Amino acid sequence: MPSVCRSPFLFLFLLIPVLSAFGQFYPGNGQQLNFTSVCFEFPWIQKAVSYEIIVKDKTTGENMLYHCRSNKLVIDDLTFGHRYAWKVTGLDGRNSAVKAFSEMRFSIETPPTHPDGDVRFKELKNDPWKSGSELLIFDYARVATNHRSQPIWFMPELSFMKKGSGLRDLKLTAEGTFLAIIDSNAYELSREGKVIWKAPNDGNVSGDAGEDYHHDIQKMPNGNYMILGNEFEKRKLPGMIDSVRFQIGTIIEYAPDGRVVWEWHAADFFTNELLTLRLREDGSYETATHMNAFNVSGNSIYCGFRDASWILKIDKPTKRVTEIYGGMDSGLPNHYGVGLFRYQHDVELLRNGSIAVVNNDSIKDPNVFSSLVVFSRGEYGEEKGDLRLRFPFNFDSLAPGKTQKMGNVCELQNGNLLVNMGSVNRVFELTPNGEIAWDVLIEQWSEESHMWRALPHYRVATSSSLYPNEFSVKWESLPGDQKKGQLTVFNVGSEVNSYTVYTKDMNGKLKILKHLPQLPPGESASAVIALPGNQWEDQPQLLIQANGKWVWETIELN
Repeated sequence: MPSVCRSPFLFLFLLIPVLSAFGQFYPGNGQQLNFTSVCFEFPWIQKAVSYEIIVKDKTTGENMLYHCRSNKLVIDDLTFGHRYAWKVTGLDGRNSAVKAFSEMRFSIETPPTHPDGDVRFKELKNDPWKSGSELLIFDYARVATNHRSQPIWFMPELSFMKKGSGLRDLKLTAEGTFLAIIDSNAYELSREGKVIWKAPNDGNVSGDAGEDYHHDIQKMPNGNYMILGNEFEKRKLPGMIDSVRFQIGTIIEYAPDGRVVWEWHAADFFTNELLTLRLREDGSYETATHMNAFNVSGNSIYCGFRDASWILKIDKPTKRVTEIYGGMDSGLPNHYGVGLFRYQHDVELLRNGSIAVVNNDSIKDPNVFSSLVVFSRGEYGEEKGDLRLRFPFNFDSLAPGKTQKMGNVCELQNGNLLVNMGSVNRVFELTPNGEIAWDVLIEQWSEESHMWRALPHYRVATSSSLYPNEFSVKWESLPGDQKKGQLTVFNVGSEVNSYTVYTKDMNGKLKILKHLPQLPPGESASAVIALPGNQWEDQPQLLIQANGKWVWETIELN
């Protein structure tokens, strides 16, 4: 019987032997979870064609029965604070028991009080026919909720986080792990809160004691991490007697082993001429650029600078800025949408070739309100920088229409835009027709004033589930031929996906054996795989990847 294991990092496959997870159960006996959507996992049973899972709620006495064909099954809507037992039985083609595993027990913890007071979500509107179905991840509240504002995951207490520790940009990766920036450090965390990866923060790029990570971290399809950092620049600007020292941003891409594989320095773009375009009220130069967001599209990186009011398009191979959007005129070629937005946050690349930003704009002008701004990046025959949508935030009197900072936009699968207003504690969902489909205020209890106060958020991220690209694989050798077998892939996640099957040769290089068709959630596909002769290591392996995602399954062929 083959064994199956998972690893999110391909470089581990190339450096150390893959450890078998065959025989492991999840959730394990005595395990305490911090989420109510659970992916149950258990060993394959020989001769079983399906599985029966009985989950007993030991707190209420309720029994729940499930059936599946894979050795993984996601079960939603369990309950915080409850104790559970579960048992798996393998069934043959006649639904007769082949083998039953022993009962396992686990519990789901009650969410602790937030370090700064209890948090609540006050829904103002929820149209189930028009709103999306994604999970919403609130960074400052440290929870993920469903679209009914019910928590389904909370961040457990982390030993390195103290009361008052800063956390922002909490988001879910393609493989169901979490990214976060905490106290100027950058982390990847498991759902249970274990540190999977930590950025080096060694000053290798900035030349300082650390990199001062901030605002935005993303995991790339190749498994690398891209993060915003800072460095200090010292320059003598025109008309100044002394040099000025100012902070300016960097973009750093790390390999999983912590090596810097690419870097970009904003100081290389912001010349003295560009830095002296903006003046403070006292007439001095405004050198702050405040990099606060980025997004990647192929070889292009779109990066936002709030105080400069610009979005720059960076060609990654050459590191050159090829386009500028918004803000005041730079005097440079390829500057589009001048004056379209000011003091913006986020840079969301939409499927229709547009860019969406939260346009914080001038809060000093009583006649100017913050807004959602969507504009073209020149795809599909449109002019670059053309305004496609401006949705002002003063659409009612329930919350202020001016946001000083923070905020972000997410495009949902149904085409709606989820808008986090930032320093205003409001998140709403806008349909393509300009209707509000979902609307919520986030508040936090203050022990000092004994009242509910506004809780704004830097980012509200989205995901289709806690298990967006989870899948399982099964290998069955064909009778009489150990070098040929049937591989079956089960899509147990919430995203449509396709899969590629690889092997490693004697030199450790990956070779593609098969492409499997696109699978909707809940579906499976099988293919006969012929193993290449005389190219295997002593213990051959198949590696299966969810295409475009850093999510792998490995089969050791014993």
